[in-house]
Amino acid sequence: MHDLRVCERCALRRHLDQVLPADGAGVLHPLRDAILRAEPFTTRRWLTRAHGLLTDLHDGRIPLDHAALDALPQRKAVDYLRALLISCQIMPPDPGRSLRRLEHDLPAMLADLTERHRKLVTRWIRWAVLPRLRRRLTDGLELTNSVTNQRRAIDQVTAFLQLLQADGRHLDQTTQHDIDAWFAGPGAIRSALRPFLTWSRRNRHVPGDLRFPESYKGKPVQPVDSEHRWTLARRLIDDDTLDPVDRVAGALVVLYAQPVARIVTLRMNDIAIIDDTVHLKLGTDPLELPGPFATLIQQLPHKRRDGTADQLPNPWLFASTHAGRHITSRALGERLRAIGIEPRRARLAAAEQLAREIPPAMLAGVLGITPASAARAATTASGHWANYPAHRRS
Repeated sequence: MHDLRVCERCALRRHLDQVLPADGAGVLHPLRDAILRAEPFTTRRWLTRAHGLLTDLHDGRIPLDHAALDALPQRKAVDYLRALLISCQIMPPDPGRSLRRLEHDLPAMLADLTERHRKLVTRWIRWAVLPRLRRRLTDGLELTNSVTNQRRAIDQVTAFLQLLQADGRHLDQTTQHDIDAWFAGPGAIRSALRPFLTWSRRNRHVPGDLRFPESYKGKPVQPVDSEHRWTLARRLIDDDTLDPVDRVAGALVVLYAQPVARIVTLRMNDIAIIDDTVHLKLGTDPLELPGPFATLIQQLPHKRRDGTADQLPNPWLFASTHAGRHITSRALGERLRAIGIEPRRARLAAAEQLAREIPPAMLAGVLGITPASAARAATTASGHWANYPAHRRS
């Protein structure tokens, strides 16, 4: 008998038929096309790992809602599938998920506190933390970073209270020495305790005469020197071994003073072809891109894996490996540092150079920054336009 071999794509189809039948029935059926277009070998491995979850969702043993998915273990695997389901419009978007997860995790986060401290921190979270996050959610603002920051703040609060507990004391027995010792410790993250202490003093949970340091404003950052900045720019133009994602993002930092948090939110429709030239909309006035970067930016979003998520529409220029999402600013910052670009220092150098050459009002329109920020950059640079009157053409 001859050895009959099945091609990888046919093997993928057979495997998928066992998980999601091809009869067109079932709520997960819209996923089939994207799975069948994906790279066969790794996709089959993913189907093997996700087999139980997919069949349980398909057969209705797991309800197709966000709360049910939140309750499942293996968060990373569930999160990847959730993004696929949202992109295929099988499930609605869930902008409040990070907030809901925070509320779910609070008992575990406060478990090491005494009952008295736990009740106090819960009160602070309920009346000072959660309302701000819910307002952001209601206003349609991005929530993930804000929730992450509040998680860190809660961790700092519990760490401080545990120090008092180890000494057999409660928050109302806090001394000035406790405050000074805490904020003198290593790490800027310790400043995240300040909002809780301010709230506690206002509500008379700590002695009223305690003095807290000013809000942390970050360490001063010096811009890279001009020669190094142009060395980075030339490398981004000439080095074809670099990933297009890194080259375009690096250019936006090094040449156009864009913050990483702004870069990751650029969308496909921010690119426009005007008179046969490529423009990128950062502010009110389209920015014309030079040849090398005009070519590179049209290659985005750049597929790295050709998995199921890559087969689905993604509006973001800097796409994540999860369907319908953009890369995080932290991840992009790490990528840039890996190729020798310090985003904050390079961005400051670019802002100062541009402020010497372009009026603040025009700079604000092209780069998408506020006129006040453009004016500050001009003042810092002591450029020709430092005293330029802010006006725009009508």
